[in-house]
Amino acid sequence: MADTNSIQNLKEFKGIVLRADVVSFMGIGDKFYRMKGFTELPTSKETEEYSRKYVDEKSKRTSVTEMTSTTEFTLDRYKDNPVHNRIQEVFDKEQLADDATVDIVVVDFGKEIEGQKGKYYAIKRNHTIVPDSAGDGTGAFQYSGSFKANGPLIEGYAELEEGDSEWLTIKFTEGKAASEPAHESETM
Repeated sequence: MADTNSIQNLKEFKGIVLRADVVSFMGIGDKFYRMKGFTELPTSKETEEYSRKYVDEKSKRTSVTEMTSTTEFTLDRYKDNPVHNRIQEVFDKEQLADDATVDIVVVDFGKEIEGQKGKYYAIKRNHTIVPDSAGDGTGAFQYSGSFKANGPLIEGYAELEEGDSEWLTIKFTEGKAASEPAHESETM
C-alpha cells in the first residue's frame, strides 16, 4: 500500500526543499564549520558509462560504471572566517596533494532522522581544493575554484556541536543514528 502522505505531496507539490536547507560544512582541525559567504556552490556528477547493444534487442542498454562529483565555488572573502582562511591558504601557498584536501559534510536539513530530533542526514567526503581565480569582482574580493571528490562518500548524520545553537559548527557521526531509548512507561 502506498504512503498516503507521499501520494498527497506528489499531487500538491508540498514540502519543497529550499537551497538554504542543504548546507555544507568544512572540516578544519577537529571541527566542521559552516561554509558561509559562498555565492555559488553547485555540484555536478561526472560518470563513466558502459553501453552495449545485444543482438536480440532493438535498443541499447547503458549502465553507469563509475561516478564522482565536482562542486564549483565562488565566495566573497571575509576576515577571520576559518573556511575562507583555509581556502586562501591553498591559493596563496599553492598547496598540492594532501595539503590541498579537506573534508566537507553536506547536511540536508530537509531530512531529519526519524525519531531523532536535531539529527539530520549528512554525507561526508574528502575533497581536493582546486583553485581557479582570486580577486574577481569589483566589490568584495572573491575566490573561485572547485572541490573535487578525493575518496568515497560516507553517509551519516549531523547534529549541533556542543556550545553552538545556530548551526555554525556541527558534529558528524558515521552510520545511522541509534534509536531513542524507550521510556520507562513503555517498557512496563
